[in-house]
Amino acid sequence: MVASRPHGGNTKSSRHLQLAVASVLSIVLLWTLMVKGRASADTLLSRSGGKVRVGWVGRKFNEGRLPSGLSLQEASKVVSDNFGNMMWSLGARNLVDHNATELVSLSAPPHRAAVHAVLMPTANLLTNLSMYKYFQDYTKVIATIARAQPPDTPILVIGIGTQVQFDDLRPSSTGTEAAGLDVSRASEVQLPPEQVSFLKRVLASGGIMTARGRLTAAVITANGLPPPLPLGCPSLFLNHNPRLGATLQQKWDAVLRQRDPNLRLAITMPAVPGELEDFFRPIVQMLSDRIFKVFPNSVAILQTKRDIDTLDWFHERHDLYLREGRVRYYYDPQSWFDSLKSSFDFVFGFRIHGTMAGVASEVPGLVIATDLRIRELADSMIIPTIDMDKANLKPESFDLFDFIESVPSYGNKFDARRREVAKVYAREFKRLGVPLNPGIASIARLEDSELAAEEE
Repeated sequence: MVASRPHGGNTKSSRHLQLAVASVLSIVLLWTLMVKGRASADTLLSRSGGKVRVGWVGRKFNEGRLPSGLSLQEASKVVSDNFGNMMWSLGARNLVDHNATELVSLSAPPHRAAVHAVLMPTANLLTNLSMYKYFQDYTKVIATIARAQPPDTPILVIGIGTQVQFDDLRPSSTGTEAAGLDVSRASEVQLPPEQVSFLKRVLASGGIMTARGRLTAAVITANGLPPPLPLGCPSLFLNHNPRLGATLQQKWDAVLRQRDPNLRLAITMPAVPGELEDFFRPIVQMLSDRIFKVFPNSVAILQTKRDIDTLDWFHERHDLYLREGRVRYYYDPQSWFDSLKSSFDFVFGFRIHGTMAGVASEVPGLVIATDLRIRELADSMIIPTIDMDKANLKPESFDLFDFIESVPSYGNKFDARRREVAKVYAREFKRLGVPLNPGIASIARLEDSELAAEEE
């Protein structure tokens, strides 16, 4: 949703025969459960009407859309403390072919069901040992779910990421310099034993482990584990247009060609930690003076409750009061997509999944990387990005169109990367017997020569 400011007698011999048969069946059943660990594929298919049963650890999207009119605080309680997480979870859920797959929730105890595989989107879980206390509860939950599965049930961990403190990797006065970190420093991140144990359990299951990007892959490898597949965020495939990158590039070029002061802008707010308020002060001023006051059709897109604090900065320090309609938040993915597609020309800001919502809606955009998580995701998916410490965001000289022009855009690399990632998903899902979304499968089958012929 979008809101502005979901009996008969038996002989003795027959009884003995029945008992004997029952004993044999009991032994067979016990052997199946204890040795094989899970139901056969035929049993799983018969239970689900011919569909492959896949365990799901994540948000449920099949319980109807939430009602309109929820406040930001109300929506945060029932959806997530960051609405961008919906993109991640929905993208992972839509990796499978829902016409051939039945998703079975494993979130509630005992975290176990007769399933063929387990799909587990985890996002940024991994952290340095020094910060584990903040991730301990989440780690225990997903590790418990993983341990509850039979040994030969493959676990598909999708998009795992690392969330390390900048000081764990490189000293920085502001914390922003680490956005361009060389992955060779990943060896300085020591993962907690509990997280290493979880990763080993996933690998032992014979499933797959995909990572946000090269940094997370390097951290996992540096901690003595085989490298994961650095495929970025599954939201990369929320749109199945095989030439999505070309479509986005055409619209990007049109924005620069027209340089329209009435450009319809979706602006995602920077996450401003309390200890870095002084550093972000000029950035907030730039947003106020060089975007919201210059572009009358610019809209602030809120993703967390803390974004309200940024709006307060606008009011208190820059005399900027955004009228009703210029502040929006979405707690239903489809509403987010529909609104972007119908009402916006460009997404600009500091939230990677706000930008990915635009990509899914065929609205071009860029993201300013304020941390390692954003940087590695953007790099992995060829999303236009620039590190915040390298970006000219000075309020006295910022020009939006010049800034957009300075950022490398989608080009042909985006579509090529999507096909590359789709091929990996197609290969691994086939190996594991999990039906892949046909839209992703069609992208995987597409060859470079076919696209070249279309462009001629």
